[in-house]
Amino acid sequence: MQIRFAGVGGQGVVLAGVILGEAAAIEGLNVLQTQDYSSASRGGHSIADVIISKEPIYDVMVTKADVLVALAQLGYDTVKDSLKEDGTLIVDTDLVKPDRDYIGAPFTRMAEESTGLSLTVNMVALGYLVAKTGVVRRENVEEAIRRRVPKGTEEINLRAFRAGYEEGRK
Repeated sequence: MQIRFAGVGGQGVVLAGVILGEAAAIEGLNVLQTQDYSSASRGGHSIADVIISKEPIYDVMVTKADVLVALAQLGYDTVKDSLKEDGTLIVDTDLVKPDRDYIGAPFTRMAEESTGLSLTVNMVALGYLVAKTGVVRRENVEEAIRRRVPKGTEEINLRAFRAGYEEGRK
């Protein structure tokens, strides 16, 4: 499965990609994770690609995404053509107005409501993605969160992930 996260600097899309990749590795799957971002640390586009497979991976980047998670309009506009025609588009419904069918929720608002911090939007979106696709198991993502987020922020990130996961199960 080829998954692309797209947003702007500061939304944590790279960390979401790293955590998803680590969760896949915990499950014993093959994984490739890369990122691309503009030179602007905040406000420029930010992209994280994750390829997950039971078989060896020969691509070095996402060629046609099975899933695109867009957290900002700029991110979506930058990479929308990389999503397969029959791919799944997941968006922050408050911030992205796509020109095709999509699913999603107001991830940034949910982050603020569940943790008080909009910067946990990446974990909310990751939870939603995992619930909707089943690409990796929830418990392995939670383990990867504990390993990868800054020390002392584990619980707040887990709370955001779980809020997104529950929304995705609806």
